[in-house]
Amino acid sequence: MKLDDLINGVVFLALGIGIVAYAQSLPTMAQIEYGPGFLPSIVGTGMALAGLVLIVARIWRNAGAVAGGFAFNGNGMRGLLGIGIFLAAIFFYILTADTLGFLVVAPILLFVIVYWFERRLKLAIAVGILGTFLLHAFFYQIMKAPLPWGILIDYSGALTW
Repeated sequence: MKLDDLINGVVFLALGIGIVAYAQSLPTMAQIEYGPGFLPSIVGTGMALAGLVLIVARIWRNAGAVAGGFAFNGNGMRGLLGIGIFLAAIFFYILTADTLGFLVVAPILLFVIVYWFERRLKLAIAVGILGTFLLHAFFYQIMKAPLPWGILIDYSGALTW
């Protein structure tokens, strides 16, 4: 099932504006240049812009209404399994990240998700490795967010680049 892009656009625009509004209400911290609302503001702005793009694209196409706002796609069980795998990946991370560590769990999850949706082994391996490196660099090095080291705690000094 797919919602019409006009509905998706309005929902994303509203959620993005709401996230930015809430993020701006968070207190700033004196010891760093940005506060806890910095990343949510970026995400909310991106969501709002994506919503605007969906709305404009839908109007530009001048497409008619899609069966009451919904279109049904025949993905069936594979589509449901994809949603299940994505949700299972989130729960797997929550349950295992503290024990195994981000650098162990993230490549596994990225590999599984990319392989499930793309069915390309080399791409899944590359995204698993490179994606983990980029995510770790962004959150740990740039944003200074603490990521769990898990079983790699003894090597944390050597793995900080």
